[in-house]
Amino acid sequence: MRALGGLASGIAHDFNNVLQSVEGAVVMIERHAGDSARVLRMARLALDAVGRGASVTQRLLAFGRPGGIESEPVDMAAMLAALREILSHTLGTAITVVADAEAGMAPALADRGLLETSLVNLATNARDAMPGGGTLILSAGAVTVPPGGAPHPARLAPGRYVRIMAADTGTGMDRPTLGRAAEPFFTTKAPGTGTGLGLAMAKEFAERSGGAMAIESTPGQGTRVTLWLPQAMPGAPSGLPLRAAPGKSRAVAHSRILLVDDDEMVLAAIAEQLRENGCMVLTAKSGAAALDILDTGEPVGVLITDLSMPGGMDGRALIAAARARRPGLPAILLTGWVEEAAPDGQPGAFLLLHKPVGFHELAGHINSLLTQAGP
Repeated sequence: MRALGGLASGIAHDFNNVLQSVEGAVVMIERHAGDSARVLRMARLALDAVGRGASVTQRLLAFGRPGGIESEPVDMAAMLAALREILSHTLGTAITVVADAEAGMAPALADRGLLETSLVNLATNARDAMPGGGTLILSAGAVTVPPGGAPHPARLAPGRYVRIMAADTGTGMDRPTLGRAAEPFFTTKAPGTGTGLGLAMAKEFAERSGGAMAIESTPGQGTRVTLWLPQAMPGAPSGLPLRAAPGKSRAVAHSRILLVDDDEMVLAAIAEQLRENGCMVLTAKSGAAALDILDTGEPVGVLITDLSMPGGMDGRALIAAARARRPGLPAILLTGWVEEAAPDGQPGAFLLLHKPVGFHELAGHINSLLTQAGP
């Protein structure tokens, strides 16, 4: 129960930081609506905070379900540069964040989301170890473990790796603490300020990716955490996904969407984005209300529904009932739950998307469904 309480307190702490960032950004947007440059800067800050909130649930999912790593080539120079910009805002002005990646190095082969989450966890630990301020250095370089040589200190198999380090100038750890630092739920932080999962998750992630993790620390001289990850094969594509430019998306323009969610804020936010991009949107707060709309004969191109809703009809049941009325109706199921709601072989399988989902991702799926459905 103490471990569970610590976990809940730590997650609540993380989400409160996310909410604080979003609230602050939105207030500034409201106060300075006429300053387009400031509005854009604050909007990006809010989006970054949402991404951090999503990473909280992702790291819980990664720790609770050991499978599910989806490796891809990751450009470490681009990732560290993006993290430096985000962390410079979130760690506080007393912390200087430096990003240094070896020029021309091969990309790492890793799950992008889990890697980013691991590095954010390491950065958070570094911040907490530097209460009076200091420097966090995030660096990356290529290393090779030759065959037939002396065993690698981290027990790496021979091969090519990307070495990623997070080094701070904080208080450091004594030997007993260092020996337990990567144990799940072990933490030296005050109750409610940490879960004791950050290093454990980073270690598990590195090992499941075919690499390793090591920690070096001396009291009063800071801590250095090193991750080794396999290099991607030469010629593999890499790079961070580009954020779509503002403007109407052809993917959804002129389409008719039936949007269903019992959360009024989620319903209003998604509906407004769809309408802004040229959609005709019909909204409903329950499965029964959505079926009433279909029964009036309203034309609907795509059904987008939440999974968990009150009233005895969840999203999957709604899709089945809607397709009994409109055979082949394209459908997207949105869920905030980390466990997947598998289609169970339902005819005309629906798309399952986990919240939070970006608008341009949602628009792309709508476009795909409409293309497959035809006129």
